[in-house]
Amino acid sequence: MVQFYGFNNKIYNPYLYLSSGGSDLAKPLHTYGPAGRTGYMIHYVSAGKGFFTSNNKKYTLTKGAFFFIEPQKIVTMSADKSDPWTTHWIRFTGKLATEYMKRINIDHTNPIFFITDHHAQIIHDKIFELLETSHMERENDFIYTTKLLQILDQLQIMYPKNLPDEQNSSDKLFTKAMQYIHNNYETPITVNDVVEYMSLDRTYLYKIFKNVIGVGPKEYLTKCRMRKARELLESTDDWINIIAYSCGYSNPLHFSRAFKQFTGLSPSIYRSNNKKVIETKN
Repeated sequence: MVQFYGFNNKIYNPYLYLSSGGSDLAKPLHTYGPAGRTGYMIHYVSAGKGFFTSNNKKYTLTKGAFFFIEPQKIVTMSADKSDPWTTHWIRFTGKLATEYMKRINIDHTNPIFFITDHHAQIIHDKIFELLETSHMERENDFIYTTKLLQILDQLQIMYPKNLPDEQNSSDKLFTKAMQYIHNNYETPITVNDVVEYMSLDRTYLYKIFKNVIGVGPKEYLTKCRMRKARELLESTDDWINIIAYSCGYSNPLHFSRAFKQFTGLSPSIYRSNNKKVIETKN
């Protein structure tokens, strides 16, 4: 990995310590791990494509994705062959960091979130502010700690650990179910898997989704997969069966039927039409 910028905080703090950060432009197929890290880490993908494995689950990540690393949990990071990713990251440790992370439902089993959330945009901004601050000549540990606290605050707003009296909150349940879908839609999960993970009645889960976003969990799962399928058809030359597997379909024929029902076009025609549009623009 070619690191084009990185910094280390020289002023150690045993309670809440932003130890380092940086920006990395990966070489094709560069891989880190499987290995554990000694601190908490948050990475943001600003360009390209890469693969992140945590808790034995592999995630395909592109621009706009964040991934979280928990201390001593085994992870693997690998850049794509043709479009290696660019990431920006921070690392933090400390007794307070450990206590604060207990309030946040982001860990090695739920490590992914996206910039499409308003609060995630704030996290993005604070990470880049930290990287900019590190260019200052004077020591910046107060600023580092302040911005790190702002990041942790936003994470707690996005993914709070449910208190006992909040277990039946539909908003909390929806967030948990949506995050599970986001983290697993590239595998052949079904709504039944979501129901089992949530320990909810299927009808109740359906009502929660309808009330919050107007569609049921099955339709939402399909939308996630179709969004990914269109992205891959537009940006890669991968075979249709590879794209099907990458979007959680174990049967390419079922994928093609679902894609045509969703878009009105078969995957191959959709790809062909998209390329014609690009050629016309050029």
